Amino acid sequence: MPEPKQSGGASVGIVNPVTLVGNEIKTILRERALPVAKVMLLDSTGASAGALTELADEPAFVTAVSDDELEDLDLVFFCGPAAENKEWIERHTEDGFAAIDLSQPTSAEDGKLAVAGINLEEIGPDDRVLVSPHPIAIPIALILHQIETLSPVESCTATVVQPASEFEQEGIEELARQTISVLNVEASPTAIFGRQLAFNLYPATAGHEQFIVSQIRSLVDPRIEVALLVTQGTIFHGHTFSLFIRTRKPLDEAKIRKALAANPAIAFPEGDQQFGTIDAAGKDEVLIAAVRPDPSIRGGFWIWAVCDNLRRSSALNAVLVAEKLLFGTETN
Repeated sequence: MPEPKQSGGASVGIVNPVTLVGNEIKTILRERALPVAKVMLLDSTGASAGALTELADEPAFVTAVSDDELEDLDLVFFCGPAAENKEWIERHTEDGFAAIDLSQPTSAEDGKLAVAGINLEEIGPDDRVLVSPHPIAIPIALILHQIETLSPVESCTATVVQPASEFEQEGIEELARQTISVLNVEASPTAIFGRQLAFNLYPATAGHEQFIVSQIRSLVDPRIEVALLVTQGTIFHGHTFSLFIRTRKPLDEAKIRKALAANPAIAFPEGDQQFGTIDAAGKDEVLIAAVRPDPSIRGGFWIWAVCDNLRRSSALNAVLVAEKLLFGTETN
C-alpha cells in the first residue's frame, strides 16, 4: 500500500453507510479499533446525502460522493447498489484510492475476488480493486477450499435459504409486519416481496445463481461442478446452506470435520450445543451444524451450515481485506 495521504494514518471511506452492510462495516471498524486517521461516510445513490447517522458512537453526517472526497482517501468500501457505485469505483486510479466492492452483483469488471481464509496471501500492493464476493459465495467457497485439502472435489449441489435482510431494512420490516398480519388474519403488505413471505418458502425471484457459481469456481478448483438454488425464507438474518458434496475418494466424517475446523473462519458446536440459523446472528464464523456421509453415493456427504450474511460473508470479510491492504496484516 502506498504511503497514507494523511500524516496521521490511513483515511477510509464507506459509500452508502446506512445500508445494513455499511452499518456493519462501521461496527466492525469500531470493534477492531483499526488505526485509521479518518472515516468518511459517503452516498452514491442520492438518497442518503445529508442523513444523520453515527460513527464510533458519535453523530456523523453522510456526504454526497465526489472526486473531492475520494481524492483524500486511501481506501473506500463500496456498499449498496452496483449501478450507482460503478462510476466511482472506476475513479480509483485517477483519485488514487483502493476500492473494496461489496455491491451485489458487483460491477467491478477488473476487480480481484478476495476472501479471508482462502486467498488473502495473494493480495499485493498493485491490487487496487478488490471484490468481496456475494455473501452466498463466501461460505460455500470456504467449505470447498478446506475439503480440497483432503481430496479433489468433483461436485457440489447447494440449496440456500436467504433472509429478509437481503432486501435491506425494508425487507426486515415487511416480514415483521406480514408475520403480525397473518397471526391476526389480516391482509399482509407485499410491496417488497410481492407475496406473503411470512410462514412461507419459495425460490428467490432474483437469486443470481449463475453469478454466484462463477465466483465460487473462481475461488476454488474451476473444474468442480457446482449447482445452486437460492430460496427465500422466513428468516430475518443469516443464510442457511444445505450442501451435498462429492469427492474423488471417500472421506470419513472425522477427517472432514478436522479439515473444516483447521480454518479459523469455520466453527463447530461445543459440547451439547447445536447450531440453527438464528445462532449465526452476530457470529464471525461459518457455523457447521452437521456433517453426514451419504452411504448411497460413493464419496458423497452432506454439510449443513449457517452464516451471518452481514458479517463473515460481507462486512467482516471486507474489513479483513482492508487490513491486508492497509497494514499488511492477515487474519481469518
